[in-house]
Amino acid sequence: MDRFYVVHPTPTLLSWLKEKGVPAWLRLDRPHLWSQREVGDHDYEGQGEDEQTFLKLAVLASFMNRADDARPAAEEDTELETARVLTGLLGAPPLTVETFDRWWTLERAEALSSVESTLAHTPVRILRKVQGPDARRDGWRLSRSVGERWTDVIRAKEEDAPRLQCAVSWVLECLGLKTANRVCVLRIQPFSLDAPIEEVLHVPGWTLQRRSHDLREGVKLILEDFTWGDDAWTFTYRVHEGERGSASSGTVRLLLEKGPRGWAVQSGAWRP
Repeated sequence: MDRFYVVHPTPTLLSWLKEKGVPAWLRLDRPHLWSQREVGDHDYEGQGEDEQTFLKLAVLASFMNRADDARPAAEEDTELETARVLTGLLGAPPLTVETFDRWWTLERAEALSSVESTLAHTPVRILRKVQGPDARRDGWRLSRSVGERWTDVIRAKEEDAPRLQCAVSWVLECLGLKTANRVCVLRIQPFSLDAPIEEVLHVPGWTLQRRSHDLREGVKLILEDFTWGDDAWTFTYRVHEGERGSASSGTVRLLLEKGPRGWAVQSGAWRP
């Protein structure tokens, strides 16, 4: 898993750029996002600081490589300017951590969010409390306003429950041949419904619940993976037959499609 850091220019660097008349297209006055493989910070005292120092060296090497790549193409004005500015900024090698600390600061990004995961985990009733602007950008053909795009997302989210109803019903109908117990513990992350699972999804003859409560008889069904747009879903299941009974498990992959009558399973593959 990666850690993320933001590299910010120091006031000293901003002043230097202004004094030297460095063009904006070099983007040296802007923050940059860097990632580094997370290795932990509890093996020894100061390990976290050492990892940040290592990252600073990588940043310096990146800028030095950019300057070095620009020199052979110095006949081009932009490359000539790149080489001139970066050489003056970095100075003569070897570059050290002190070079980095003079021109940049390092900020750890403690939390990283994404639009996709936020939309997937947020119920429709919450999304409806946020409204986008209806104005469109002038000069763009076939453009849609942000508000229209936001509304489209909400409409797509409204299909989560029908899609899940279709998929879960199909899987449980098949699993009903493997067990006489009709209790299913269901985990459906990253989808977030507007109400508890047992209030939204209904499979005749089955009791659906969110928590296992030390499940000893019944089915545990987990949505492990899905593909946006393709409606290809993968579930893992485990059938519990009591303390003395054996438990079986496997994977099922479904391909869903929406037709005039709603959602339907086009194909399903079981393993084993």
